Parts: sequence; structure tokens; C-alpha cells
Amino acid sequence: MHDRDLQQAREAARPSPLTPAERLGMRIVAKRLDANLTQEKVFLAAGISRNTYQRIESGKGDARFSHLLRIATVLGCHVRDLIP
Repeated sequence: MHDRDLQQAREAARPSPLTPAERLGMRIVAKRLDANLTQEKVFLAAGISRNTYQRIESGKGDARFSHLLRIATVLGCHVRDLIP
């Protein structure tokens, strides 16, 4: 294996930094667990779909501000506590 190929293999194996959406999702999960709530309780109380909530929590989708406001209200925190 050439040095260049080895370097590329090392870079590919290195975990990539989290995206802002992933960090947002991690904060929501932490707040939800602190509040001892299930995903179902949060998305139902927030009035958003299961799929939308799961995408936000997993960091795979961009969250609308209105969704973040509703989620923060259910979690008993301010929306600024969720934003990375």
C-alpha cells in the first residue's frame, strides 16, 4: 500500500465531526431523557409527526423553528437550550 493510500484509509476511518443537526438532536435526546419522556410523548404533545420528530432527534433533517419551539415547551426548556 502506498503512503498516499494509507493516509486516505486513515482519514476514511476517522470519525467525522458532528453536524449542527446531529448536535441539536443529541441535545434534544438528553433533555428528553432528563425529563423521563419517550419519543412518543414528546411528538404527540408537540403536535408533530413521528417521522419529523425522529428525523430531528437523529440529526437527519433540518428542524423548523416552530417545531423546536414546540419541542422545547414539551421538554420544559427554552429553545436556546437546544440549539448548539
